[in-house]
Amino acid sequence: MSDDSSSSQAARPGGIQRVMSNLGVLLGGRAVNAPLSLLHIWLATHLLGSYGFGLVAMMYAFARTMGDIVDFQSWQTVLHYGLKPLTQGDRRSFQKIVSFSLLLDGAGGLLGFGGGVLISLLAMNFLGWPPQIHIIGVVYCVSILFMASATATGLLRVFDRYDLLAVQGTVATIVRVIGTASMALGWASVAALASVWIAAEAAAWGTIFFMAAREMYRRGLIRGLFQEMLGIIPELLNGQFFRAYPGIWRFALNTNLNSTLALAFGHIGTLVVGAFVGPTSAGYYRIASQIAAGIAKPATLIQTTVYPEMAQLWRDRAMNRLYRMTGQIALMAGGIGTALLLLTLFAGRPLLQLYIEHTGATEALPVTLWLLAAEVVTVWGLPLEPLLFTTNRSGAAIGARILECLFFLPALVMMVRQYGLSGVGPATFCGVTLLITIQLVLVIRAARSPDGLAA
Repeated sequence: MSDDSSSSQAARPGGIQRVMSNLGVLLGGRAVNAPLSLLHIWLATHLLGSYGFGLVAMMYAFARTMGDIVDFQSWQTVLHYGLKPLTQGDRRSFQKIVSFSLLLDGAGGLLGFGGGVLISLLAMNFLGWPPQIHIIGVVYCVSILFMASATATGLLRVFDRYDLLAVQGTVATIVRVIGTASMALGWASVAALASVWIAAEAAAWGTIFFMAAREMYRRGLIRGLFQEMLGIIPELLNGQFFRAYPGIWRFALNTNLNSTLALAFGHIGTLVVGAFVGPTSAGYYRIASQIAAGIAKPATLIQTTVYPEMAQLWRDRAMNRLYRMTGQIALMAGGIGTALLLLTLFAGRPLLQLYIEHTGATEALPVTLWLLAAEVVTVWGLPLEPLLFTTNRSGAAIGARILECLFFLPALVMMVRQYGLSGVGPATFCGVTLLITIQLVLVIRAARSPDGLAA
């Protein structure tokens, strides 16, 4: 373990303050985005009803699942391998990392689109799609192409431009609100709402890539990038690139596998509820999960800001500061999440009744509270997985995800088939608790090893 008395001179001061500063910037964006998201849900459910909204939610969940399965989470590659050459002024090496990351994004988007079209054509009945969305469901797979924006996200994070990330985060919501509101003019339909959501994905994708390209240009990193993008392909084929950056391919595969396993707590719930219970319940679940995630967002955003700081401390081998930051982030996020859960106990039912009728609110409230409780458990353990990935223990992080999925996915299907929508919440809560417990054990064991998390 490195002695912080020496490494602290190399590490940038004020890591936790910078995390909080970036969190404040992102929360500023959420202050705009959250009410707009709620407005969009209100408009969509009142124009189409819970059933129609549920149909679009099912298509979105499928597209997002396919996009996440093939997503290499290349923003982590940009941070993990690009931070050092960037800070050292090695423009060409940084551009090679960016080129590799862009290649992963492009390949992932095309694979997701092709796989989505194929599966949606062959497995519509298994997905629970009624005939009225068979065509639009296939067309909706176009949106998968616009979900591959991880490189741009990583660039804005490594450049510490969280203000731009906050702006980009509201673009899709603004497009959805404007597009959905225009449907009140007389063209409201499931196909129209699906088209609005596709347009929102495209707008968000274009915005974040434009902002990342502009930041690259401002720093003099655009010149020569196209040549590096062309030159990286033969270097990949002959293995030269992987010799120059050992472990990068394994790291990219591990982050992809981890994000795929994390789908268990993403949109799988909507798919399972839609397949076994129907579009109306899928719509209720989508509303409940979005409200729960939105309420917990102030805490979960901390994870977005902590990765660059951990990467910097790990690079400088400031291990004591890294451990200390992990504990501070856990206490901070957990405290915020717990307070928000208590608030929702009182405000949950009135909030739900804004979007769906009294009966629907009664049905959705329990699952909302269960999902928010699961979010609270998640935020208490927010820094654990970033710590494992940052310190080259991605295999341990993936092992934890595998164990969680082996429990959660069968439990989710069993609980939904037995109890309908009411079964999703307990299954999710137990699965999250198991995951965080395993991650905590792995971190403690690694910290107690002779060489710490460097093992």
